[in-house]
Amino acid sequence: MTGESEALAPADWLVGDVGVWAGTLGGGWRRHGPYPFAVQGLSRTATDLLVGTGHGLWQAPIDPRHRWVQLHDEILTEVMTVVRDASGAPVAAGSYGVSVATDDELGFKRWRSLTEELSPDERYTNVLHLEAGLWLAGTEAGVLISVDDGANWQHTDLSGSPVRCLTRIDDSCWAGTDDRGLWCSQDGRIWWQVDCPTTAVFSVAEAGSCLLVGGYDGIYCRDAQGLWQRSGPRALIRCLTVAGDVWAAGADPGGLWYSQDEGGTWRRSGPFKHVNVICGPMGGDGTC
Repeated sequence: MTGESEALAPADWLVGDVGVWAGTLGGGWRRHGPYPFAVQGLSRTATDLLVGTGHGLWQAPIDPRHRWVQLHDEILTEVMTVVRDASGAPVAAGSYGVSVATDDELGFKRWRSLTEELSPDERYTNVLHLEAGLWLAGTEAGVLISVDDGANWQHTDLSGSPVRCLTRIDDSCWAGTDDRGLWCSQDGRIWWQVDCPTTAVFSVAEAGSCLLVGGYDGIYCRDAQGLWQRSGPRALIRCLTVAGDVWAAGADPGGLWYSQDEGGTWRRSGPFKHVNVICGPMGGDGTC
């Protein structure tokens, strides 16, 4: 462990476990900030860090000697994921749906649900993917799509299964479900199922010519010929991040693991037990 007063550096990896941690995979780790919340989501820029937790949404400064700012109100209580829209404003989601905020007359954020009219399973959002003209929400009822910045939502072909991850790789969107494996889409609306050795997919990442999938019992790598091979610890892989030649995997339970030889060997890093999110160094492929 290193000093907790050290500011975040661009080269730091960030881990969301019980609290936010910063450091290097092969070196020491330090807690960033005083809060031991279960961290579900992170969104990082050069000037701040948004932290989504089971106790709301917080804005953490780069320098941990400065105070964290509470961004949630009585509407936004549990945050499973947080991203930023085109303007840089936070978009948060969780058990009460997808929410955006406006500042009141005192400068405090007041949150408004964009999915309040939907059913409970449609509201419960595990993951968000935002890009220009396309918002995707991975919910307990499948993938929902909006083409007007969340004002209206529609069902997609991927319905009826909880969706745990959404990511864009080149020209395709990828989604992982609890019980129906891996899915792919070109436009976010029409989805098709992809052959995959695990029916439960919690994370997806690209590693060069390989597609990485995190399931109940470890990591699966699909090579350029479409062949799958299992890799890594036998654990539920909640998140996968690739930065350069480094693969990082968060297990829940099981902690943080990394490989520097394309999954040939894995090492455990840090004191972690329940890793829900990993951010790679800024400027690399694994930023969040």
